[in-house]
Amino acid sequence: MRFVIVGGGVAGIMAAMDLARRQLGEVTVFSDEEYPYYYRPQLTEFLAGNLTMSQLLRRPLSWYEERNIRVRLGQQVTALHPDRKAITVGAGEEVPYDKLLLAMGSLPVVLFREGSHREGILTWRTLEDTLEMEKAAVTCQSIVIVGGGLLGLEAARGLKSFCSDITVLEFFPRLMPRQLDVEAAALLKRFVESLGIRVVVDARAEEFVGGDRVTGVRLTEGTLYPAGTVVVAAGVRCNAELAREAGVAVDRGVIVDNHMATNVPDIYAAGDVAVYKGYNWAIAPIAQAQGRVAAANMADDTTLYDVVVPSTTLKVVGIDVSSVGHVNPDSEAFLEVAHLDSDAGTYKKIVLHEGTIVGSIVINDRRLAKELENRIAAQEPMTPDEARILID
Repeated sequence: MRFVIVGGGVAGIMAAMDLARRQLGEVTVFSDEEYPYYYRPQLTEFLAGNLTMSQLLRRPLSWYEERNIRVRLGQQVTALHPDRKAITVGAGEEVPYDKLLLAMGSLPVVLFREGSHREGILTWRTLEDTLEMEKAAVTCQSIVIVGGGLLGLEAARGLKSFCSDITVLEFFPRLMPRQLDVEAAALLKRFVESLGIRVVVDARAEEFVGGDRVTGVRLTEGTLYPAGTVVVAAGVRCNAELAREAGVAVDRGVIVDNHMATNVPDIYAAGDVAVYKGYNWAIAPIAQAQGRVAAANMADDTTLYDVVVPSTTLKVVGIDVSSVGHVNPDSEAFLEVAHLDSDAGTYKKIVLHEGTIVGSIVINDRRLAKELENRIAAQEPMTPDEARILID
């Protein structure tokens, strides 16, 4: 049996290891990156200088070879051929498969604004991007980060060790709008600003100004923020074009069922590239789970995907933010119980639906954050009074 995996991120590598353990045939992973697998969420720690390159790159290629996993780095898959069960690598090498896993991940959203062609405008997704950001940050006096979501705030944290003048511009009225509510976002904003990072919300970038190289970002209302480097952290999109061109069903990402199977026989998808029941969360825990389910079904060991509760943890010096499940419900069927202590710098919120805990936001209480995450995953029943006791 020939198992071929396109993508060397967390979903692809998890699937490769599970398939190799089963010893059912050849396992080959194609990665367009030049570096072996690393855990992408740790790029911030690497950028901040808290991890060395050897610590980030968890295993050498020899580790995979010893387990009969062939990892081909710097290898761009350029076409899929479901009709003859093969892929094209590079300019023309054709590689056959019996089972194929698409785990190409996601791509950073690129903002097309006036001046977006200028040098010094970077996106952040890979280790190579991180090294480029580090090199640019060493020589610049000011950095503007366009995007105040998780990625943008993590970039601000990592770059703070290189540059004291950092500005985060967020399009929406609050930071991390997908993960936080108004109260939590306001508290987070105060924390981030206390670290010496300027935060501007309702900030619509209109132009990247400068000559050959960017010198600043101008907003629609006219304010100009100087920048020797601009990092665009405006979100990600599924890297699904390869699948679309091959006739695999795509709706923002590659559509999969609860076996992680696509509409094309013997082709599966997992991780950031996959869309399951209309959702694509683009976070590591879900990619890990989907990679394992895909591997099991590729090996004809029928396994159904059980939706992982989406969770986000942001760690900045002095700040712990946890967001799990449904945190911004838009229906009266949900009940929200919250407690804000501005003096202590804590915020706790529990969301209930039909007597069950379905979401939580916790700032600066790790113990409670973990407890609520476990309860949400277990779909535990909870009354409003029980929720108030937990957060008061």
